[in-house]
Amino acid sequence: MTLRGKRSLLAVVLLLLSFVEMSVSADPASPLAGAMASAIISPMSEPGVPAGLIFENMQTPYLFWVELEAGKLHLLERQASGSYVRRTTRPISIGKNGIGKQVEGDLRTPVGVYQFTSFLADERLDDYYGAGAYPVNFPNSWDRLKQRSGHGIWLHGLPKGVESRPPRDSEGCVIIDNPSFTALSEFVTAGESLVVLSRSMTWLAPGAVQPAGDIIEAIEGWRLAWEANQHDDYMANYHADFSDSRRDLAQWSAYKQRVNRFKESINVSLSQMSVVEYPGEENLVAVRLYQDYSSSNYQWHGWKHLLWRRDDVGVWRILYEGNG
Repeated sequence: MTLRGKRSLLAVVLLLLSFVEMSVSADPASPLAGAMASAIISPMSEPGVPAGLIFENMQTPYLFWVELEAGKLHLLERQASGSYVRRTTRPISIGKNGIGKQVEGDLRTPVGVYQFTSFLADERLDDYYGAGAYPVNFPNSWDRLKQRSGHGIWLHGLPKGVESRPPRDSEGCVIIDNPSFTALSEFVTAGESLVVLSRSMTWLAPGAVQPAGDIIEAIEGWRLAWEANQHDDYMANYHADFSDSRRDLAQWSAYKQRVNRFKESINVSLSQMSVVEYPGEENLVAVRLYQDYSSSNYQWHGWKHLLWRRDDVGVWRILYEGNG
């Protein structure tokens, strides 16, 4: 073969390889895409941010967003600018009866904002769960307020030797192929990583105004009122329907007045904060943060969950507050 012929053949081969690579990126459900899942590829999207992601824990650079209707799991990576890119997108299987879990055994996948609570290794599980599992904290605080029941909602792999499952084929879990599960594990911090289970995901340009963006100012106002130990100003941050699962608004007010009455000073520091509009709900925001609290007679450090709801006059107020 002449040198010109060899060059022509090489050009054809490179063109074919380029076509295959583009096909895999465009079709996450293709068999080749599954085989290549262990190599999490470089950013696939223009920088942006999902609609509803107001603020994310700066110590956790990766976020998992599941589009339940489309059957896709996105690994999002925060950039230095604060925007995100879609690091990879993988096909998933969800509950046999679809979306919106309400009761134990309804075979639906929940909609909400969750954390991966732990990692269950392959050797601890039946073969059904494949390469391992990440349980999520269903039911979360909003689920409990809505009296939703159930347990054992996990992100897990496929049985050994099984490469794919129908889009709706689980008992409520999110299922992904084993090579993808193993590769994604590198980006999960159990107990901290956020996973949003949403019907869809809308991708916004960097710096786009989020409708619930003013919640950050409300959170800071709540913190300052708490530090000032001004009871009426502090309680003005709480919704008329407030509950901490044990006390209503009047009981919470009495409790806080009693414990703060003789404090000479209060210092509240908030960090590692995640703020997400709750999917499927109007004017509801889920907040998770790490709180450092110190006063003249008490100290506490730990994770806190809050649900904020915008009331009828447009003011954000706390609907739920709890530790953990």
